[in-house]
Amino acid sequence: MNISQTREVLNQLGMRPDKSMGQNFLVNPMAVRRIVNALGEVSGTVLEIGPGLGALTNGLVRAGHDLTAIELSEAMTEWLKGEYPGVRTISGDFLSVEPRSIPGYPFSAVASNLPYNISSQVVFSLCEPHFDGVEKAVLMFQKEMATRLACIDGGRNYGRLSLLVWPWFTVEKLFDLDPGDFLPRPNVDSTVVILRRRKDLPFNREEYAVFAGIVRAAFSGRRKKVINCLTRVFGKADSLAMLEAANIDPDLRAERIAPEKFAELAGKAKI
Repeated sequence: MNISQTREVLNQLGMRPDKSMGQNFLVNPMAVRRIVNALGEVSGTVLEIGPGLGALTNGLVRAGHDLTAIELSEAMTEWLKGEYPGVRTISGDFLSVEPRSIPGYPFSAVASNLPYNISSQVVFSLCEPHFDGVEKAVLMFQKEMATRLACIDGGRNYGRLSLLVWPWFTVEKLFDLDPGDFLPRPNVDSTVVILRRRKDLPFNREEYAVFAGIVRAAFSGRRKKVINCLTRVFGKADSLAMLEAANIDPDLRAERIAPEKFAELAGKAKI
């Protein structure tokens, strides 16, 4: 759906883009094709989050995917049902709906031009057990967030976001989009990424909870030494013992500690 078609449908519905819903409609058909091509073949159902006026929905339908769409706007949900009767389209908030109640569950893949105000919450949801069947997800983010999500090699972009996703998915940035590819134009550039499920998970759910707690503690003060950050949560003696057992210099900042070392640290934790 291009920019003129998008404006026409909005006029038909008597609607204007709602900033509170993060509505920036994709109006670049080439970007739609690239997202669909990146998704590739899928063995099961695809979930589209926030389809809006169906720019991406159209591409996914044309590619032959078995598709479920969940849209917050009731008006747009009804319009999509009329345009794409073969798609299981429901009105609801992805972040609050019970996943097993969504038609087509469980899902093998996810595709979305995500509203930026919920993008990190959506990613963390995909890391939860009820979405363990999702093998890949092609998602659009604000460019800055995509950079942080994909960064696992240290530095200022490395942190809790990438580390909490790292055990479950690899993250690859695919291509950038500028504000002119959307209606209305956002104030930021965008990046499409693909998340691929890891085959060999580093630990189970119980161990992940320990890992997540350590990561959050370690990055609670980015300019502080890791020993000082961990001490506030675990106490100095236990923190020093954990770091020594994992062979991590207590004077390092968290941004210089590799994901594998955080996983090792979690294995040494006394929690």
